[in-house]
Amino acid sequence: MARIVRFERWGGPDVLRVVEVPAREPGPGEVAVTVRAAGVTAGESAAREGALAQLYPMAFPAATGSEFAGVVTAAGEGTGRFAVGDEVLGWSPDHGGHADVVVVPERSLVAKPAAVSWEVAGALYVAGVTAWTCVESTKVRDGDVVLVVGAASDAGTLVVQLARLCGARVVGAADPVHHEWLHAHGAVPVASGDAGSLARAVHAAAGGVDVLVDTTGADVGHLAEALGVAEDRCVATLPLEADLEFGDPEPRRGEILAELVELVAADRLHVPIAGAFALSDVVEAFVTAERPHRQGRIVLLP
Repeated sequence: MARIVRFERWGGPDVLRVVEVPAREPGPGEVAVTVRAAGVTAGESAAREGALAQLYPMAFPAATGSEFAGVVTAAGEGTGRFAVGDEVLGWSPDHGGHADVVVVPERSLVAKPAAVSWEVAGALYVAGVTAWTCVESTKVRDGDVVLVVGAASDAGTLVVQLARLCGARVVGAADPVHHEWLHAHGAVPVASGDAGSLARAVHAAAGGVDVLVDTTGADVGHLAEALGVAEDRCVATLPLEADLEFGDPEPRRGEILAELVELVAADRLHVPIAGAFALSDVVEAFVTAERPHRQGRIVLLP
């Protein structure tokens, strides 16, 4: 038997239950992983509340958990990249990562370097691939000025760092409590605000802006117009994050995740962790994640 987090109706964190289910052996092309850490994401909260039901229909009982890290315990026919005992991280196309054991396609896994903690590895996929895609899609390059709105969010902290690695100058809009972190990571902090006040603050801090990334999911049209940023160099991340968690897997995600975890191992990318909870405390974990909390990811440690 194995434990897994499920829910049988839309609602808040209180609908989540840890239940026992028969353990499943991996089929062809699949690998079983004993989960050591699994991230708690905003997309999972939205799905549980029914906000994504029209886009991604879900049958009850439904599971949660898009990202995880752990140790390979079994492999099905046609696999070969990983052996029993290998440490890995990845994503669960069936959203079953909040569990003792998860069975996933081998292509959904990459190797975990020893230098990367379980907590960080288990919380890297969604925010990391989202941030990477934002930086890539807006063509951030050396010398650009990049404004990141929601710069202290799960994805925002990584957008800030990835843009800096590209050679860009970064302006981070966030609550003042996060300004010290932004400054320490090479960004120019400004206070969050409406489009007009934020545009004035950014102009005062950095002059013009080449790229706008909004990790709050807001309509960036007014802000982009106020800053004179071209449409193809603007992106809002919440719809993108939802697509990453609940859409069909893409081959490049593994390549991107492997690049990200190597940056973490080399101490060039930092993933703050705000709290860790046992699997049995999953309700408390989601309550914490859905309320204001200190900067960083919330993770489950089965």
